[in-house]
Amino acid sequence: MFNKEIYIKEMTKMVDNAIERMKNEYSQFKIFTASIWTDPNAAASSIGFDSKENSLKNVDKSNEWDKKYYEKYLAEGDLEQAALFKPKEATRMCNPADYNLKDFEETSHKSFSKNWESETDGKCWTELYPALREIGKYAFAKIKNANLEDGFELSINSKKDWYGKTWKI
Repeated sequence: MFNKEIYIKEMTKMVDNAIERMKNEYSQFKIFTASIWTDPNAAASSIGFDSKENSLKNVDKSNEWDKKYYEKYLAEGDLEQAALFKPKEATRMCNPADYNLKDFEETSHKSFSKNWESETDGKCWTELYPALREIGKYAFAKIKNANLEDGFELSINSKKDWYGKTWKI
C-alpha cells in the first residue's frame, strides 16, 4: 500500500521546489517557522512558512480569545473548563493553517491511496512517520542556507499533532 521510495521522491521534489521558490519569489522573507505535513487520508502533503511577526501576532490573538473563555469559566467556578483555555506562554504559532505562506508548495501522492489512515485505523503512521522524519532531516539540511530568522524551527507532523517533531537552529 505504501511505496516509501516514491513518497521520498514526491516529498523531496516538493521541498526542493519550495526552497527554490522562496529564494526566487520571496528572497526578503525571513523564515521563522517551516512546517511540513502529510495527511494520509487526503493523500496530500504541504510545506508552509511563517514569519516571526505573523507568528507572534497569531499567538497574541489566540491568547486574547482564550483569555475571554478562561476568565468566563473561572468566574463560573468551572476550573476544569478554564484550564482548557488558559493562555499559553507560546513564542511561536504552531498551527500551519495560520502561517503567512501556508500550503506554499503542495503535492498529491501516488505513493499511497486516499483514506490510508482511516483504512488502517491509524497504523499507517508506523510506516509514514519514519519517512516523514527522513524528509524533515533532508529539508533541514537544505533550508539552512535560506533567509532564516533567529530562532528558526522546522517541524513535521505526527499522528497526534500537526506540529510534531522539530529541528532548531
